[in-house]
Amino acid sequence: MVCRPGTALAAVGVIGAAIVLALVGLARTPAPATGGEAAPLLGFRIRTWYRGLLAPLEAVLVGWRIHPDAITSAQLATSVVAGAAFAAGWMFLAGWLTILAGTLDILDGGVARRAGLAGARGALVDSLVDRYAEFATFVGLGSYFRQSWVLLAVAIACFASLMVSYTRARAEGLGLEMQVGRAQRPERYVILGFGAWISDLVEHLRCGIGSEPTHAVLAVAVVALAVISAWTAVERARHAVRALRVRR
Repeated sequence: MVCRPGTALAAVGVIGAAIVLALVGLARTPAPATGGEAAPLLGFRIRTWYRGLLAPLEAVLVGWRIHPDAITSAQLATSVVAGAAFAAGWMFLAGWLTILAGTLDILDGGVARRAGLAGARGALVDSLVDRYAEFATFVGLGSYFRQSWVLLAVAIACFASLMVSYTRARAEGLGLEMQVGRAQRPERYVILGFGAWISDLVEHLRCGIGSEPTHAVLAVAVVALAVISAWTAVERARHAVRALRVRR
């Protein structure tokens, strides 16, 4: 690992400024009505703010006649490259690619709705691609941590993340509304993405010590993702079982 503490400090400054601007934007974003629904980890206000941030880009993409399927394909390709970056230990790049993949995941649905192309086929393709994209990212993480105890956390996080999505799909297939859970797909993108590039910044800032990079911050992020994803999967399963019992 090439030690670049100066570059890392500059990146911290830029990111800090971006966070301040984001907080200003959040303060100006009205809280959406939720009807008493439990908020996910990111909160409804943050989601509303970020979608509003992407709205002009959605309009541009519709004007350019970019098909939502092309954006979905770009999301998959980005996730595969992110997985490769994780495997190679390029955590800063992997983190930003993960955030980019999550952004593309939002854009494809927004573009489909604006262009009047939203439908069952697109929803199916989007859901299938999401699973492949998540798996590609976790494969890269597993490759990097293959000689560490963190590999077990990666496996649990991967399985739990898939179960969160599967439980929702199965429940909605039975006619239930399923939006509960603290760790939904946006939360997973944020935890892995931010965890990766923060971990890389920390390693550059401490690499003068002379020790090999451990990426302990990323390891903590993976463990946190495994725990909250497993809890969300169980939470959704319990909610679905209770709802089906009442229906009977």
